[in-house]
Amino acid sequence: MAENRKRPNPLRFPNFKVCKRKATEDKITTLPDDILSTILSQLTFKEAVATSILSRRWRYLWTFHPNLPIRCEDVVLKEDRDDISFRRKSKIHGVHKDKFIQTVNQVLRGRKGRELQEFGIHYPLLESSACHIDLCVAFAIAINVSKLGLNFSPYPYLVPTYSNENYSIPLEFFDKAKGMEPYLVQLEHALSIPTSSLNVQNRFKSLRELILKCVDLTDEHFEAILSNCTSLEGLHLHESSRLVNVKHSVPHMKLKCLEIFHCRKLEKVEVFVPNLVSFKYRGSKIHIFVKDAKQLFNLCMCSYTGELEYPRDNSLGLPYIQSRDFIFGQFAAHLSRLEYLMMDVGSFEGKQQFNKHPLFSNLKHLSLTSLNSSHGPCGGMLRCYHTVAFFVEASPFLHRLELHHGIYYCVIILDINTDQILDIHNLFFAVSYSSFQKSKIEKNCDISRRYLKEVLVSGFFGNELAKDIILSIFNFAIELEKIELTTVSLYDLSIRAFRNCGVDIEVVRRCMGQLHQRLPANAQLHFLDDHF
Repeated sequence: MAENRKRPNPLRFPNFKVCKRKATEDKITTLPDDILSTILSQLTFKEAVATSILSRRWRYLWTFHPNLPIRCEDVVLKEDRDDISFRRKSKIHGVHKDKFIQTVNQVLRGRKGRELQEFGIHYPLLESSACHIDLCVAFAIAINVSKLGLNFSPYPYLVPTYSNENYSIPLEFFDKAKGMEPYLVQLEHALSIPTSSLNVQNRFKSLRELILKCVDLTDEHFEAILSNCTSLEGLHLHESSRLVNVKHSVPHMKLKCLEIFHCRKLEKVEVFVPNLVSFKYRGSKIHIFVKDAKQLFNLCMCSYTGELEYPRDNSLGLPYIQSRDFIFGQFAAHLSRLEYLMMDVGSFEGKQQFNKHPLFSNLKHLSLTSLNSSHGPCGGMLRCYHTVAFFVEASPFLHRLELHHGIYYCVIILDINTDQILDIHNLFFAVSYSSFQKSKIEKNCDISRRYLKEVLVSGFFGNELAKDIILSIFNFAIELEKIELTTVSLYDLSIRAFRNCGVDIEVVRRCMGQLHQRLPANAQLHFLDDHF
């Protein structure tokens, strides 16, 4: 019966039209490469690579991505990353390494000689992989990359690790007088990248930021980098075990950010950087001289405690720097201009330091770090808040306060007789014992109480001592708007945030409830941990 069914007669139904189905057009795919490249630039590198499965047109478009920070997590599957641990180093430097290097080589072949803004390798490669790393660095130099990052820190370790097998960049890469022809020949033969597409003459002319982690540099390397990378604005050096006497006496006019973390043999830093805005250092107490940095607004100076407080070897014959001189002596000329200061409480020895140096008249953001184990189970935290009392006096326009406690904070006992240590509730009013005139104190305290709006406490585990101190902040900061708490330790900027697995969830929740009940009317309490 269906076979006898007739099609409608167009004459009988004049409004009826027989339409043919047209294939859906993919208008995005028809766009020019430049526009598609702009679209891909808004994605992460991993997301951009994933677009290669859409169609033939998209297969190699990801190679146009302007930023290529190739990371371990982009190459190694999650289940394999979780399997990488201290007991399975063979996998890190075995099958996973080979897969990672293969992926990097494929990326370089795809890029050919196209310009690149950012290029990075983030995988625990050692000196044994130098032949592959050298080609990557040579490629970055030849295409005038703007940001170069080499992060060979062991994954996923959290603490600084020192190895005699760290990779070291060939010095001739930074020396214009020395040729790069052997590396260019290797690029052409091994990776099929034609030399004609590369521009080696400028050599780091476009480099704006250089990040080197677990890359061994010598003093000569440091001098060559600043001498030849004249456009460099940011230099970040982490865990280089060969730096000793870092010096650059010729003014570098472009450098704005200098960061040196965990260089265990370093004894002295002397740089001439007139336009430096940010200086960050973490390590032993060493001699630091930053010449003519009249725009220095951001300072981070965190030293080790205990037996690592000073360099292990003092080959330069320099005297050990005293704690009170580590910051307040070496940066005395810059204190009144600082807007952000991060320091460890071990470098602060009392109110007498403010008698000799200018007040922090521009300080808006103060970040204090402490390791509790250095002064007993709670000594570091108490000293941290004790230091705050004096900074409140000297920083009339302080807007944000951060208190970071080290990972050893997890051993703090939960029940403690605070009366035997310090009267926490009167802690912030200890400024009345300062040698400054009483009228000046009251004026500065009153201003500070009005401007202090935000507080962050990391390494928070909900013990009674921490609760009492936070309650004292509620009483002190009369116009507090926001307080943030987290059990994660943000003690060290150079490592990943540390989440302690031994946190007592019930203790933290109970403390949070008590804080909510005492919270000032206009303030908000935020707990940043996802699992609470």
